[in-house]
Amino acid sequence: MAFIGAKPTNVPLTSADIQDGTINTADIADGAVTSVKTTGVGGTNTPAFEARLSNEPSVSTGTWTKVPVNVEIYDVGGCYDNSTNYRFTPTTAGKYVFYVQVGFNALADGKYLSAAVRKNGTTIFGDGDAINHTGHAGGLASRYTITAEANGSSDYFEAYAIHNHGSNRNFTAGWSFFGGYKLIE
Repeated sequence: MAFIGAKPTNVPLTSADIQDGTINTADIADGAVTSVKTTGVGGTNTPAFEARLSNEPSVSTGTWTKVPVNVEIYDVGGCYDNSTNYRFTPTTAGKYVFYVQVGFNALADGKYLSAAVRKNGTTIFGDGDAINHTGHAGGLASRYTITAEANGSSDYFEAYAIHNHGSNRNFTAGWSFFGGYKLIE
Protein backbone atom coordinates (compact mmCIF):
# COMPACT_ATOMS: atom_id res chain seq x y z
CA MET A 1 0.00 0.00 0.00
CA ALA A 2 1.29 3.49 -0.90
CA PHE A 3 1.05 6.44 1.45
CA ILE A 4 1.14 10.20 1.02
CA GLY A 5 3.92 11.62 3.14
CA ALA A 6 4.88 9.57 6.17
CA LYS A 7 3.42 6.15 6.88
CA PRO A 8 0.17 6.74 8.78
CA THR A 9 -0.01 5.88 12.45
CA ASN A 10 -3.76 5.35 12.37
CA VAL A 11 -5.95 3.24 10.12
CA PRO A 12 -8.20 4.66 8.83
CA LEU A 13 -6.27 7.89 8.20
CA THR A 14 -6.84 10.90 10.39
CA SER A 15 -6.01 14.55 9.71
CA ALA A 16 -2.79 14.08 11.71
CA ASP A 17 -1.57 11.64 9.05
CA ILE A 18 -1.86 14.14 6.16
CA GLN A 19 0.60 17.02 6.04
CA ASP A 20 -0.22 20.40 4.45
CA GLY A 21 0.76 20.56 0.80
CA THR A 22 0.99 16.79 0.31
CA ILE A 23 -2.21 16.18 -1.69
CA ASN A 24 -2.52 17.21 -5.32
CA THR A 25 -6.02 15.83 -5.96
CA ALA A 26 -8.60 14.16 -3.76
CA ASP A 27 -12.20 12.99 -3.78
CA ILE A 28 -14.09 14.67 -0.96
CA ALA A 29 -17.72 13.99 -0.21
CA ASP A 30 -19.99 17.02 -0.71
CA GLY A 31 -21.06 17.04 2.94
CA ALA A 32 -17.44 17.03 4.12
CA VAL A 33 -16.50 20.38 2.58
CA THR A 34 -16.62 23.33 4.97
CA SER A 35 -15.48 26.93 4.69
CA VAL A 36 -12.36 26.12 6.70
CA LYS A 37 -11.38 23.51 4.11
CA THR A 38 -11.96 25.87 1.17
CA THR A 39 -9.97 28.94 2.18
CA GLY A 40 -8.16 30.51 -0.72
CA VAL A 41 -10.67 29.24 -3.28
CA GLY A 42 -12.59 31.53 -5.63
CA GLY A 43 -12.75 35.30 -5.40
CA THR A 44 -15.18 38.14 -5.87
CA ASN A 45 -16.70 39.74 -8.96
CA THR A 46 -16.02 43.24 -7.73
CA PRO A 47 -15.96 46.05 -8.42
CA ALA A 48 -19.37 45.80 -10.07
CA PHE A 49 -22.17 48.16 -11.05
CA GLU A 50 -25.44 48.55 -12.87
CA ALA A 51 -27.11 51.84 -13.66
CA ARG A 52 -30.34 52.73 -15.45
CA LEU A 53 -31.74 55.76 -17.15
CA SER A 54 -34.24 57.75 -15.06
CA ASN A 55 -35.40 60.22 -17.69
CA GLU A 56 -35.78 60.14 -21.47
CA PRO A 57 -33.42 62.71 -23.01
CA SER A 58 -33.45 63.50 -26.71
CA VAL A 59 -30.82 62.03 -29.03
CA SER A 60 -29.89 63.68 -32.33
CA THR A 61 -30.05 61.52 -35.45
CA GLY A 62 -26.71 60.23 -36.78
CA THR A 63 -24.72 61.28 -33.69
CA TRP A 64 -23.05 58.93 -31.21
CA THR A 65 -24.44 60.03 -27.83
CA LYS A 66 -23.34 58.99 -24.36
CA VAL A 67 -26.15 57.19 -22.54
CA PRO A 68 -26.75 59.19 -19.32
CA VAL A 69 -27.49 56.19 -17.09
CA ASN A 70 -27.84 58.12 -13.85
CA VAL A 71 -29.61 55.84 -11.36
CA GLU A 72 -27.33 53.31 -9.69
CA ILE A 73 -29.00 49.96 -9.10
CA TYR A 74 -25.80 48.89 -7.32
CA ASP A 75 -22.19 50.09 -7.22
CA VAL A 76 -20.00 47.67 -5.30
CA GLY A 77 -16.66 49.42 -4.91
CA GLY A 78 -17.92 52.94 -5.65
CA CYS A 79 -16.38 53.04 -9.15
CA TYR A 80 -19.40 54.28 -11.13
CA ASP A 81 -19.97 58.02 -11.58
CA ASN A 82 -23.70 58.61 -12.05
CA SER A 83 -23.61 62.40 -11.69
CA THR A 84 -22.09 63.89 -14.84
CA ASN A 85 -19.59 61.51 -16.48
CA TYR A 86 -21.76 58.38 -16.44
CA ARG A 87 -18.66 56.21 -16.48
CA PHE A 88 -17.18 53.22 -14.72
CA THR A 89 -13.54 53.55 -13.63
CA PRO A 90 -12.59 50.25 -11.96
CA THR A 91 -9.90 50.46 -9.28
CA THR A 92 -8.91 46.80 -9.62
CA ALA A 93 -6.96 45.59 -12.64
CA GLY A 94 -8.32 42.59 -14.52
CA LYS A 95 -10.86 41.33 -17.04
CA TYR A 96 -14.40 42.70 -16.90
CA VAL A 97 -17.75 41.82 -18.43
CA PHE A 98 -19.78 44.81 -19.64
CA TYR A 99 -23.35 44.86 -20.88
CA VAL A 100 -25.32 47.72 -22.36
CA GLN A 101 -28.83 48.07 -23.71
CA VAL A 102 -30.38 51.18 -25.18
CA GLY A 103 -33.92 51.64 -26.36
CA PHE A 104 -35.97 54.21 -28.18
CA ASN A 105 -39.72 54.57 -28.58
CA ALA A 106 -41.10 55.22 -32.05
CA LEU A 107 -38.29 54.50 -34.47
CA ALA A 108 -39.44 54.53 -38.10
CA ASP A 109 -39.61 51.42 -40.29
CA GLY A 110 -36.24 50.46 -41.76
CA LYS A 111 -34.26 52.69 -39.38
CA TYR A 112 -31.52 51.42 -37.06
CA LEU A 113 -30.33 51.83 -33.50
CA SER A 114 -26.87 50.81 -32.27
CA ALA A 115 -25.33 50.55 -28.83
CA ALA A 116 -21.62 50.52 -28.02
CA VAL A 117 -19.23 50.36 -25.08
CA ARG A 118 -16.27 52.73 -25.17
CA LYS A 119 -13.00 52.35 -23.30
CA ASN A 120 -11.16 55.62 -22.71
CA GLY A 121 -13.33 57.27 -25.39
CA THR A 122 -12.76 54.65 -28.13
CA THR A 123 -15.42 52.14 -29.16
CA ILE A 124 -14.30 48.64 -28.22
CA PHE A 125 -17.50 46.87 -29.14
CA GLY A 126 -20.79 47.79 -30.68
CA ASP A 127 -21.66 49.51 -33.91
CA GLY A 128 -23.93 46.59 -34.80
CA ASP A 129 -27.43 47.56 -35.78
CA ALA A 130 -30.86 46.67 -34.52
CA ILE A 131 -33.12 47.47 -37.46
CA ASN A 132 -36.79 48.33 -37.18
CA HIS A 133 -38.42 46.20 -39.86
CA THR A 134 -41.39 47.22 -41.99
CA GLY A 135 -44.63 46.78 -40.13
CA HIS A 136 -42.97 47.07 -36.73
CA ALA A 137 -42.54 50.83 -36.34
CA GLY A 138 -42.31 51.57 -32.67
CA GLY A 139 -39.95 50.70 -29.84
CA LEU A 140 -36.56 49.15 -30.53
CA ALA A 141 -33.66 48.10 -28.30
CA SER A 142 -30.03 47.25 -29.08
CA ARG A 143 -27.81 45.39 -26.60
CA TYR A 144 -24.28 44.04 -26.29
CA THR A 145 -22.24 42.06 -23.80
CA ILE A 146 -18.45 42.17 -24.04
CA THR A 147 -15.29 41.51 -22.07
CA ALA A 148 -12.47 44.02 -21.74
CA GLU A 149 -9.26 44.46 -19.80
CA ALA A 150 -8.91 47.32 -17.29
CA ASN A 151 -5.66 48.57 -15.77
CA GLY A 152 -7.23 49.39 -12.38
CA SER A 153 -6.17 53.02 -12.35
CA SER A 154 -7.05 55.17 -15.36
CA ASP A 155 -9.18 53.06 -17.74
CA TYR A 156 -12.84 54.07 -17.91
CA PHE A 157 -15.88 52.65 -19.69
CA GLU A 158 -19.02 54.37 -21.02
CA ALA A 159 -22.17 53.42 -22.95
CA TYR A 160 -23.05 55.12 -26.26
CA ALA A 161 -25.88 54.93 -28.77
CA ILE A 162 -26.72 56.14 -32.28
CA HIS A 163 -29.82 56.04 -34.52
CA ASN A 164 -30.72 57.17 -38.04
CA HIS A 165 -34.42 57.98 -37.63
CA GLY A 166 -34.01 61.32 -39.44
CA SER A 167 -35.06 63.49 -36.50
CA ASN A 168 -34.38 63.49 -32.78
CA ARG A 169 -35.60 60.48 -30.77
CA ASN A 170 -35.79 59.97 -27.01
CA PHE A 171 -34.13 57.23 -25.01
CA THR A 172 -36.63 54.95 -23.31
CA ALA A 173 -35.87 54.84 -19.57
CA GLY A 174 -37.13 51.30 -18.99
CA TRP A 175 -35.07 49.89 -21.87
CA SER A 176 -31.73 51.63 -21.26
CA PHE A 177 -29.08 50.41 -18.84
CA PHE A 178 -25.32 49.80 -18.48
CA GLY A 179 -23.47 47.46 -16.13
CA GLY A 180 -20.31 45.50 -15.55
CA TYR A 181 -18.35 43.33 -13.14
CA LYS A 182 -14.85 41.93 -12.69
CA LEU A 183 -14.26 38.32 -13.69
CA ILE A 184 -12.73 36.02 -11.09
CA GLU A 185 -9.29 35.07 -12.41
